Order: sequence, then structure tokens, then C-alpha cells
Amino acid sequence: MRVLYVGGSGYVGRLAVPLLRQRFAVRVLDLRPPADGGEYVPGDATGHAAVLAALAGVDAVIHGAMAAGDDAAAAFGASVTSVHQVLSAAYRASVPHALYLSSMSVYADPVSRRLGESAIPDATDVYGLTKRLGEEVCRAAVAEFGLSVNILRLAWPTPDHLWPAWGQVTPPARPAGPGGTPACATAATDVAAAIAAALSYRDGLQAFTITADELAGRWSTARARDLLAWQPRFTPPADHPALCPCNPARAQPAHPRPGHRGPRCPCMLSSLPGEYRR
Repeated sequence: MRVLYVGGSGYVGRLAVPLLRQRFAVRVLDLRPPADGGEYVPGDATGHAAVLAALAGVDAVIHGAMAAGDDAAAAFGASVTSVHQVLSAAYRASVPHALYLSSMSVYADPVSRRLGESAIPDATDVYGLTKRLGEEVCRAAVAEFGLSVNILRLAWPTPDHLWPAWGQVTPPARPAGPGGTPACATAATDVAAAIAAALSYRDGLQAFTITADELAGRWSTARARDLLAWQPRFTPPADHPALCPCNPARAQPAHPRPGHRGPRCPCMLSSLPGEYRR
């Protein structure tokens, strides 16, 4: 499959593109070239002509452009205007399928809430608002153009070597779950696997929660499991620094996800429920 990744030189793109290129022919459209080299088209995703030219010969498009910080103009450009440009250009170029990389930030205070995948986004901060408006652009494109669009709401994507810490904060640290309990970021390997699965699944407009930590059942990833056959599977190697709880910023969660069988430091075992002491 030939894929255009819009914004592939950004934070999530740097995590996912090298892994996706092991399975797909990936072309990146960005203002900056991707760190791993590969096929690259320089251009601004808010410009229709640039996007249309970059779509030539591809089978699907991933929108992963984002703007960090509180710059409203940049946020609306990256998460709203460019989404419309990409999807309208995809229609003109006869590219039938798209992915929109959204965020759990489309919800106001998501960590403290129980959220099924059908929950209505309600964020009002600049980043969350623009990401959820981007989702509405996807909805409109499905209705207007007949495209299929999968929305992936990512939670704390991180490089494999930093997992379970989140790599987008300095210094990298475990995300905070309910009541401040440590949560688990989503490893690049699992992010790329979700994107790959969503490239193949096509059924109108669908939204999926992509997270390695369901926050003690507060977040549901059932749709991703049932429709994409996706669940977090990243297992760190034996020498992974996260496996020793002597480093609290990067230690494994006290309640690791079911099915995880990575090696652990012996001093951690006494804190684990019996079913995980294997």
C-alpha cells in the first residue's frame, strides 16, 4: 500500500514512520524532512495545491500534523484547516481512505472520567478544541465526499526506549492517572501497529481509543480490539531501563496490563497482584 503521511516529521511521525515503512511505501509531506530519510515532499499542509500534488499515486492518507502550545492560529491551521485541505484533496485525487491522528485531549479532563469510544468530545482548551473540530471535519468529509476515515485518539505516544514514560515532557515521566497514580504511555511500536491496522479497516467514519493504559477500566479500547484486532503488545527487552522500579519515573506500572509478560526486577514482585507474578 502506498501512503501519504501529512506531518510525518512531527513528534508522532518520528515515532511511527520508520516502523510503518517496514510494511508500507510511505511518503511524507512536511515543512521539514523526516529524520529517517525516505520519500519526502516539502510543503505546507494548509495549502491545497501542495497536498493535492503530494497525493499523486497513493492509496491512503494519514493526517498527523499538529501544533504544540497555545498558539490558536497555528492550532487551527494544523488541526482544522489542514484536515479539510487533506480530505478535500484526497477526494479530488480519488484517494478513498484517510486516517486522522487525534488525541484523548478532545475530552475535557479525560483522566478523571470514564470514557467509552462513543463519548462525545467536549474539550474547550485550544489544543483539545481544535483536535475535536478536526474530527468534525472528518465527519463532514465522509458525508460530503464518501470517504472512509478512521480517527485514532492517541494517549501519550512515546518512544519504545522511554516506555512507560511519556517522551513529550522534559524530563520524560510517567503520565498521571486517576488521583495521581502512575499511568503507562503508549509505545511507538503499539502506535504504529494501530495505524497499520486502521489503514486496512474501512467503514465510513470510525473513532478508536489507542492507549496502553485503560486507567483501571476508565477508558475503553474495545472498538480497537474488536474492529482493528489491536491491543497494546509492546514488551520491552530484558535490559530496558523501565524494568527496574529503582527509577520511579520510568518504572513499570504496579498493575501492568493483562497479558504483559516482560521481565521485571525481583524487588518489584512483592508489590504485584498474584496473577502478574509470572
